[in-house]
Amino acid sequence: MVVKVKFFSAFREVFGTRERDYVIPDGARARALIEAMADQPERRAALLRGSNLHPHLVLLVGGEALSSRGGLEAELRDGDVLAVFPMLGGG
Repeated sequence: MVVKVKFFSAFREVFGTRERDYVIPDGARARALIEAMADQPERRAALLRGSNLHPHLVLLVGGEALSSRGGLEAELRDGDVLAVFPMLGGG
């Protein structure tokens, strides 16, 4: 199946693009997609802290927080769109 990933802010520099399609096995969990995305040390460091998602990440699937769908264990579907943002702050 194909999942489109859209990168925002500094993630565009890390991944060298605004969006990219990833081919992962049918019925794969978000963990498989993140592992495919973490194909270089810089990318792995931006996405993961150990085996968990980096706390500065905001990940949305179809506009819904990945954490509310089960985090790394969330099942993905063909055609899903994952948006990758840094944590935003303000004051």
